[in-house]
Amino acid sequence: MLHEILLSLSGHPSALFDAQQGSTHVTSTASRLLSPPEAELLASIGHLSRLHRKTRDHVARVASSHPSTVCRAVATAITSYHLDKFQQKILEVESQILKQDASTVGAYNIVPLAGIVGEFSGWVRLMEWLWDISNFMLPSELPPKSEKISQKAASGSELIDKLRTEAQTGYPDIEEAAQYLGKVAETAWLRQLSTWLLYGRLPSFGASDFFIAQEDEDSNELSFVARNRLLPKFVSRQTALSIMFVGKSLNQIRSLPSTSKTKTATTQISELELLPVHVQHLSQVTAPISSAKLSEVIANIRTSLSRNLLQHLLPREKIVETLNVLYQFFLLGRGEFAMVLIAEADDKLSSRHRGPQSTKSGQSIKGLLLKEAEINQTLARSLSVLSTLGGEDDHIDDILDAASDILHLDVHSASGHRPGTPGRAKDAESALPQIPNMSFDDLLLSVPVSLSMDILSPLDLFITKADIDVYSSINNYLLAVRRAHLHLAQLWRHSTIRRDHPCPPGYQYSNSSRGKAILKRRRQRTNQRARNMRNIWATCRAAIFFLAESEAYFQGEVVQESFKAFLDWVQGPKKHQHTETRPTTPDRPPTRGTDEVALEGETQQQHDPEALALAHRHFLASVAYSLLIMDGAFTKTLRTFCTHVDDIVAHITRLQSIQQNLDLEEDEGVEDFSQNYKKEEANVSLEMDRARRRLDSDLKGLVERLREIDSERIGASGPRPTNVLEDDEGRYEPLRVGGIDRLLMKLDWGVEDAEEEHEDLL
Repeated sequence: MLHEILLSLSGHPSALFDAQQGSTHVTSTASRLLSPPEAELLASIGHLSRLHRKTRDHVARVASSHPSTVCRAVATAITSYHLDKFQQKILEVESQILKQDASTVGAYNIVPLAGIVGEFSGWVRLMEWLWDISNFMLPSELPPKSEKISQKAASGSELIDKLRTEAQTGYPDIEEAAQYLGKVAETAWLRQLSTWLLYGRLPSFGASDFFIAQEDEDSNELSFVARNRLLPKFVSRQTALSIMFVGKSLNQIRSLPSTSKTKTATTQISELELLPVHVQHLSQVTAPISSAKLSEVIANIRTSLSRNLLQHLLPREKIVETLNVLYQFFLLGRGEFAMVLIAEADDKLSSRHRGPQSTKSGQSIKGLLLKEAEINQTLARSLSVLSTLGGEDDHIDDILDAASDILHLDVHSASGHRPGTPGRAKDAESALPQIPNMSFDDLLLSVPVSLSMDILSPLDLFITKADIDVYSSINNYLLAVRRAHLHLAQLWRHSTIRRDHPCPPGYQYSNSSRGKAILKRRRQRTNQRARNMRNIWATCRAAIFFLAESEAYFQGEVVQESFKAFLDWVQGPKKHQHTETRPTTPDRPPTRGTDEVALEGETQQQHDPEALALAHRHFLASVAYSLLIMDGAFTKTLRTFCTHVDDIVAHITRLQSIQQNLDLEEDEGVEDFSQNYKKEEANVSLEMDRARRRLDSDLKGLVERLREIDSERIGASGPRPTNVLEDDEGRYEPLRVGGIDRLLMKLDWGVEDAEEEHEDLL
């Protein structure tokens, strides 16, 4: 029976423990030949035997079919280490029996069954734990070739987190096993990580389990995305972003055309020269992985890459040029662009309404909507007009030339209407602002369009599509305010409806009673119209004052000052001394001298792209916060206000046309029998008064919401950087612009003057 016990513990099936019910084989009666104490002692041995066989077979399946290399490594380690130690224990007990060791064999060569059971009692708990871990990696009830294996199987990050949790136990054997398997799992994860950090390539096997993946496999351009659910807990979110940045940078360098590499060979260090340095940094990370140590090593690799390669791949001049394009055209730093674009859009819409297709009967509204080619032609014409505004002696506008190549207007369908919030802004660590779903993109051209920019390599190292989405939302917001201001201001050009003093009808009627009566009737009519329009002009004047002061605050105090401070941080202090540096190799330790001084000067001169990207997102968040675009109640009221501005402008323009026709009919006798201008004038006047009341209500609502925002933000300093990549003395701090109280003081002062003047007029 001893041989049967040892063979069953070794993993062989045994009739002693696994007899089938109803079997007539002689060994099936072995259980009936055992006394109850012996059967109770052998129960633990049978349980351990079955656990051993199940665990051995299941980890072999995991090691051969699991999609995660981390889980495969752990399964292999269970087989080669723990199960092998169990086999060694069996051989050790067998050797003691054969040698008649007194610790196992008693008098008269009797081997006590309790002694055999006692030798393996410590393995039951450990084998149960190994079985639970193997089931955690891959549930045993799944069929071998099931399609649900990839869905039900645990990821490498989940296994690492599970082993770290299991190591916090009071059982020394389980703690030791969890620590050993945790080291194996983290070492396998480090091997995956090293492929990405050193070469910029995804792991050749088990890439589906790595937390970085290619975003669109069908696209010609490589774009990567971080999957947070596959990220171990000891890796911070900022460290994960740095890891993705390093791999993307190496991928960008490798994908450069050979001509570009040859052109910059004199100043650029090859990524292969930096490989020994990065390997030395990465070798400092050992399992169990320390989160602080990993972050430090990743920061060192990122800094080495930025100082030696990326400053040539993405020079500071290119960064400054791109930021100027974003500022001048997206944030409307160049005011002429907004005015020209709005004028071109208005001309395009008016020409479409005046065209012959608008007069066809039975034509749907789709015939009046602009097509994508016409929309992009509007932008192209606007940029061409901008190029002609400067004199012949002016220098070439490089910013405008760069903008002409990369700017375009995107048309959004009604079904896929894009909100202002970028898709990846849900991650709080990305520092992008949470813009409410209140879009202003359908005001410019009556169809949802937004200004966008092509992100060409290597600009995608610090600018992402999500950043451009935020810029587009801010651009639509600022354009809506500027457009409403310009449309209201253009009403003052309608001189016949704003102010008119009729002259005598002619010299032959000047001294006649009929001529005097005609002149009196005309002046009475003009005075009556002026009295009717007084409330309209007062409301329009108040709206223009609100828009003018808001624009002055948004553009002058928020956008211009914030961008100036951010650009000063990007450019940094001027470098007084230039010394070329070479990367530190393992066989040449760093020395305090010209190399270190040059590195310090280089750090002051240009920030690495990842620090620049994070600072850029903090800059965007600060600007969006100060522009009030993140306040849903304010943007909703402002959107309604812009719609009502269009309504009142349309009514005033229509009223001017109606009154001109009425004057022709009364004064010159030119009648149009197909139109009833008297009735139309009454209807338009009624609708115009309603639009004035709505506009006045919107103005009061906007000012009231500004007061509420001012009270809510007392003591608040706006969004602050939560994660930084540089030391305190080198990180970017968003500029604290003036609060809403500065805007409210101007608005309150103007409101008091307007009320006094309104009382005097009445």
